[in-house]
Amino acid sequence: MPSNYATLKQLFLDAARIVDSDGDRLPDDWEQINFGNLASGAADDPDGDGRDNFTEFAFGTNPTDAGSFFSTRASITFNGTDNYLTMSFRRPAGSILDYLIEASPDMSVWTQDPVEVGVGRNLSRYFDGTGTIEVLYSLGKPTSVRQSGFIRVKAAPKTQP
Repeated sequence: MPSNYATLKQLFLDAARIVDSDGDRLPDDWEQINFGNLASGAADDPDGDGRDNFTEFAFGTNPTDAGSFFSTRASITFNGTDNYLTMSFRRPAGSILDYLIEASPDMSVWTQDPVEVGVGRNLSRYFDGTGTIEVLYSLGKPTSVRQSGFIRVKAAPKTQP
């Protein structure tokens, strides 16, 4: 019924809202699912695998299992007559995070310049209960122009407008 539209819309928005009552940059529901409480902070590493809880949350790994790891796939993709170094990975869909893609010719100087990092694409949405999508990023210049190059991803809390 049209008269219920505003109420229903607000219910959906409230249900989708991320709650971080302890202000540690980790959603309360994620902390409850993984630890059963809100005591573990973003910089903690309870499984001792070298990845803090923020990184585990950002890349969908299990913070209590040292064998759970994030993976990217590097490949060469073809676009017309050009080849591009590409990276794909899974990340949470509709995330509260920004994923920063950076490129470098030598791994010493990194940039997010759109000339160096191509536009990302969503490859696949997974309806397998993980709530993730697969994304792909390429270096902005083909291998015929740049003989070597590197690409990496970092996560950061989403900047509020």
